[in-house]
Amino acid sequence: MEYIGYGEAIGLACAFVWALNGLIMRHYVAAFPPALLNALRCGAAGLFAWLLMPLQPPLTTFLQVTGFEWALLVTSVLLAIGVGDTLYMVALREIGVARALAVSGTFPLPTLFFEWLLLDKAFSQTFVLGCMLVVAGVALLSGREPAAPPRDVSSSAKTAHDRRRLSASLGLATALGASVSWGLGTLMTTRAIAQLTAVQANSVRLPLVAALLFLALRATGYSPRGRVGPRPLLILSLSGIIGMGIGSFLF
Repeated sequence: MEYIGYGEAIGLACAFVWALNGLIMRHYVAAFPPALLNALRCGAAGLFAWLLMPLQPPLTTFLQVTGFEWALLVTSVLLAIGVGDTLYMVALREIGVARALAVSGTFPLPTLFFEWLLLDKAFSQTFVLGCMLVVAGVALLSGREPAAPPRDVSSSAKTAHDRRRLSASLGLATALGASVSWGLGTLMTTRAIAQLTAVQANSVRLPLVAALLFLALRATGYSPRGRVGPRPLLILSLSGIIGMGIGSFLF
């Protein structure tokens, strides 16, 4: 009898953590801008990584990272977390946790494509078959549209129906955008953290993206001061530690 491997078990644990994190985030994606939510979560997860740094190898390890790897690390942050996670939060708001997680969870396919395109790396047929089955399931899941309203209903009901269809299309598009961003970001991260542990990489990646998102919010004239109460701040911080701290470490 073949048992599940260590890597597969860690992957399943990561998927569970991310699904739980999506349920936590579902309530807040409609109340706050996705960029603000992402910035708060990254800040909390970055602080969590800093607290774990005394348990990591010496700081001299960072000197072994080349300039090219630092560039990859920063770029992967912008793609995977800054763009990908923000798009995922929009998808959560528009189509819910189940669909958003399923559609964005196809990111192994973009990862395979970018590995083949940029690294000329072959992949097994069975793995491709498994990914295609996942995509087929996602297509069945996301292809269901709201039933068309009866012809004799009011114009306001038809308008509400059109808005739901537009929301579903936007959610599907942003979830697919998150998948592509995560796929390319994953490839870059794999190369960038060759000299670092997961905690060391997150101690740099997460505070960096939090700072960039806060700067982007301020550039648009949005000030988060006084907009997030103590309870949402605590829950969002826990969400960051669970999803980006523990989840990213498992990933």
